[in-house]
Amino acid sequence: MSSTNNNQKWKTVKVPKGLSERIDEFVKSQEAYRLGLTSNSQVVAYAIRQLLQEDYEIDEIKSEIRKALSKVDETGSTEHEPIQ
Repeated sequence: MSSTNNNQKWKTVKVPKGLSERIDEFVKSQEAYRLGLTSNSQVVAYAIRQLLQEDYEIDEIKSEIRKALSKVDETGSTEHEPIQ
């Protein structure tokens, strides 16, 4: 694979020096080894994927809750209305 082709698949992102140092330390850890993460780029890509996946899952849960609530509204259930 040529260097030019590889550059088209990746984008450079700057991170604060302190965070970069923590990533350097993590790459050397047993946890990184267990996850198969052998470079800073892999660690950052993995972390971003995890964040986006969690965000997606939260959106899915919110959507399911909205659907359930709309079904309750449609049925006109008095189960949660105050007793008169």
